[in-house]
Amino acid sequence: MSKIMVTGCSGFIGTHLTKRLLESGFHVIGYDLNASLLRDRNFEFIKGDILDVEKLQESMGGCKSVFHLAAQTKVPASTENPLADFKTNAEGTFNVLSVAKEHGAKVVYASTSTVYGIAETPTKESHPLQPISFYGASKAAGDMYCFAFNSTFGLDTIVLRIFNAYGPGNAKGVMYDLFKKLERDPTYLEIIGTGLQEKDYIYIDDTVDALMIAYERGASGEAYNVGSGISTTVNEIAELIFDILDIHPKVTYTGKSWKGDVESSLADISKLKNLGWNPKVGIEDGIEKLYEWMQ
Repeated sequence: MSKIMVTGCSGFIGTHLTKRLLESGFHVIGYDLNASLLRDRNFEFIKGDILDVEKLQESMGGCKSVFHLAAQTKVPASTENPLADFKTNAEGTFNVLSVAKEHGAKVVYASTSTVYGIAETPTKESHPLQPISFYGASKAAGDMYCFAFNSTFGLDTIVLRIFNAYGPGNAKGVMYDLFKKLERDPTYLEIIGTGLQEKDYIYIDDTVDALMIAYERGASGEAYNVGSGISTTVNEIAELIFDILDIHPKVTYTGKSWKGDVESSLADISKLKNLGWNPKVGIEDGIEKLYEWMQ
């Protein structure tokens, strides 16, 4: 039975990915600062920090591959404390790659669409990385280190630039935020920004499918976009939520978003589609499933 490490196993994507790996017959070493609720005879949880190289070193023993998902994921938090964001996302990724090199373990790195910054759309993987947030910059550093370890040491690395993943288990993000506001007051909704922010949202099951297919079929040293290939505005999301809740609230707007927010994104997903991957869950179904989980 192949042994695989998942850093950030207790996070939103990490939890779903770990379950899928266990269902697929892998022995999973989960590595995270936060305890995991998963219970399985083939799952071993290790409480650890990716900044602790010694702990990483002993925890990765015998692992053929590493899915590196551990990260600081909030743009506003990266603005408040850029150094902490840098240490977790850039230095932490460097540590994972360094230890993986010693163990000869393949690394699948969960990057983000924010590495592109304000980009031409649909955005191809060849687009320059021009992040406008500290979060985007620290994650882009991870991309670059993956490429450097691959070309210099021959370490097998694959980078997945995930757009806006959502779904059951994600207690943050625009959809969750709108549901929570309307739970408190179904007659009124304040939307951050103009409501015209238009982003590519990808459902969690499709995201995990992408991670698995890239792991199985992806080319070493390559990057792949993980998105739906469709952009949806915040206003459109709000309307879908109003339909689900059968309400007609008064809507106001703050007029501006947070610093570093990329207000428009759309992935070119043809490269990953060429590996046989296709997103299956549309935004309407995805939001319904998120709502069911929140209930």
